[in-house]
Amino acid sequence: MKRTQKRVIEYRVYDLPDAFPIIFLGGEQWHISDVKSNRPHFHNCLEVGICRSDSGIIEFEDIPTPFRAGDVTVVSRNILHTTYSSPGESSLWTYMFMQPELLFPPYLRESMEESGLLSEIEQNISEVFPRTKYPQLYFFADRIAENLKSKPLNYTVDVQALCVSFMIELMRINSDNSLIERGSAAKNALVLAPALDFIQNNYSQQFHIDKLADLCRMSPTNFRRVFKEIMNCAPLEFLHRTRITQARNLLRGSNLSILEISERIGYMSLSSFNRHFMDENGVSPSEWRKSNTDLPRQNISIFTGWMLPEQL
Repeated sequence: MKRTQKRVIEYRVYDLPDAFPIIFLGGEQWHISDVKSNRPHFHNCLEVGICRSDSGIIEFEDIPTPFRAGDVTVVSRNILHTTYSSPGESSLWTYMFMQPELLFPPYLRESMEESGLLSEIEQNISEVFPRTKYPQLYFFADRIAENLKSKPLNYTVDVQALCVSFMIELMRINSDNSLIERGSAAKNALVLAPALDFIQNNYSQQFHIDKLADLCRMSPTNFRRVFKEIMNCAPLEFLHRTRITQARNLLRGSNLSILEISERIGYMSLSSFNRHFMDENGVSPSEWRKSNTDLPRQNISIFTGWMLPEQL
């Protein structure tokens, strides 16, 4: 009897700069094949995409939605999806990955949090927005991308303002047409989403792994098994990886001492931080800082920067 092949899922971790948490991926290399990938993925931050050419399908939690040139896609973190072009085509894309809650000044952030806009965008959107129907949304997304690509004088201020406008437009669309309800069955359908969100928001705190199991409504034993199957690592190992990702941001973008960084990301001792950093990066925190602080802001390349499950 032929053995059923186990489904493989990618969790893509985008290491966003701490001071300006948004990265831009664009250029001729970002073509999407017409061959459907057998490795759907989700990621740790908000994705905004602009289809520049051709057409195809994006599947949100296995629900197919067509796209064509000019459409804007918005995908919240922890939502499983995959994209492929129409037969014989190779759609070209521009992508932006961001953490909205860290992009805005405090007074704007508080206002958006009170309205519930930020939490809705971060967790519950998986949608294709046609340019013909939502030209304003395309305008804001395209302006953000152009600023990130060309980096004119004071572009970060312009990007922040455009991001606010983009998200307010999303809020209006949701209020007027209830588009986001289309994917209500798929909202954070990944069983691990509550745990991943909790780790992302509380990685610097001390908590028991059983807390994560409770959030996912599983027994601790079942939670560890499911987590290992999907993430290809144990929950504690994933927590350490999340902390080390934040450590690299601070090492590259701040003048904090290594001890201060260690304490800020949740390690009780410097030796523990050094050990886990070495395991993840192959060098000590001080060596990594010397090699990276004088470089331009690092970006994500096509085949690196992701945490992938092992090949089956």
